[in-house]
Amino acid sequence: MVATSDSQEEGVVVVTGASRGIGRQVCINLLSTHQKLHVVAVGRSQSDLATLTHPWPERLHIVAGDIADSATQAQISALLQALALPVLAVVNNAATVTPTGPLLDTSAAEWAQMLSTNLTAALVLGATCIGALQESRGRIINVSSSASQGPVPGFSAYGMTKAALNYATRALALEYPEVTSVAFYPGVVNTAMNHTAIQGATAYAADPRTQWDTSALMAKLSEPIPVDLPSAIIANLALRADASLSGRYVAYSDDEMRAYHGPPN
Repeated sequence: MVATSDSQEEGVVVVTGASRGIGRQVCINLLSTHQKLHVVAVGRSQSDLATLTHPWPERLHIVAGDIADSATQAQISALLQALALPVLAVVNNAATVTPTGPLLDTSAAEWAQMLSTNLTAALVLGATCIGALQESRGRIINVSSSASQGPVPGFSAYGMTKAALNYATRALALEYPEVTSVAFYPGVVNTAMNHTAIQGATAYAADPRTQWDTSALMAKLSEPIPVDLPSAIIANLALRADASLSGRYVAYSDDEMRAYHGPPN
């Protein structure tokens, strides 16, 4: 059974990584299909976020900054308090795929930055919102990756952070059962991040130390899907993900995700 959502339900959804790509399209999907919904869009680019406000100037609230920065997190917290609306969902979409390359080439500083962006920021934002999410019986959608399911040479650091995010999703489901927490793999999507991944895979393949055949990976990265489908699924999961999904890692191509492809019932 798939939970449904009243398209006129009033509340707020927080979406990180909203400047472009999947996060931006999730914001558009949410605002265009839910007439009373507010969205807090968090991203690095003030100018990109500003273009989202039209035609929703009263319902789209932007926070420009690095999600891993405590000042950005504080702005989100203050904005949610000012809005005084039920927090219906948090979509942790912000991530970095770099550094790529051999695992042990990753420096301590690079590890700190990647973990901060891909894992810690999501947990800190979750801590900010958990009380409100419990009250609304809301949802946390953590955008994951197939790299979390096993080592992908050249992307092991990234995959490890996403595996940790999957673990966090399972832990959230157990510790906060009122909230439906889902780790969602959107596929290889035609975004700037995928272009960066292609560059990283190309560099890794050219490294004389490389002993792994990268042809299958390159083929996968070179045939990305449009942003529309995974973004629509994420938007629907944010508002009506069934509790049976809580704690799980699911992929956009899973049969049970078909119920989340279209507009809300």
